[in-house]
Amino acid sequence: MLELGYTITDLVVPAGDRPGTIVGTKTRPDGTKSTGRVRIACDARGAVVQPVEDALIPDFDFSRGFDYSFKALVQMPDVDEPQAARGLEVLVHALDRSEALVDLGGVPVGADAVVVRVTVRNNTHRAVAVDPSRLLLVPAGGTSVGPLTGPALAAAVLPGAAGDRIRAERLTARRIPPHTTATGWLVYPAGAYREAQVSIEDVETEESEGFVAPVE
Repeated sequence: MLELGYTITDLVVPAGDRPGTIVGTKTRPDGTKSTGRVRIACDARGAVVQPVEDALIPDFDFSRGFDYSFKALVQMPDVDEPQAARGLEVLVHALDRSEALVDLGGVPVGADAVVVRVTVRNNTHRAVAVDPSRLLLVPAGGTSVGPLTGPALAAAVLPGAAGDRIRAERLTARRIPPHTTATGWLVYPAGAYREAQVSIEDVETEESEGFVAPVE
């Protein structure tokens, strides 16, 4: 619900045979209010999450958007295998226009740029450091490029809530403690990228380890 830009107004945790609900509201660009309701039930399959269309005029856009966003979040590394067995893990995902509309509530950049979500999972017992300037994207048959910064970044990010979120949640140089996940956005020149070259530093030894991750 938060990923879709809704403010949570009611939350009932499922318990036993009693289903739970999440209710949220969102202000559309035209100033009207949208209400979303999700039902959560637990059975032998686990958690069953279903958007509810109980209004006189159902908001099917909410149902479609919620289903897409929920499935995308479930597939992210945070719900993968136990952390202890994975070491360092880097996920790089380039958002297309439809994904941006669902995940960010709008289009955050112009046609000459692409937004990338970077997730770094440190499933080791040591702190590591990540620096966006050392995260390069490689197009098929092309030269690797780094993320936009300074005036180039400011020109690429569009005004509005989606652009504001990219600016607020931009991946910056930081330390990632043991068994911690860091996620943030980066903006690159538009292109069809196939892989990312990443260098992550061990804070204690100051030694760097290189990774090659597919751009999904």
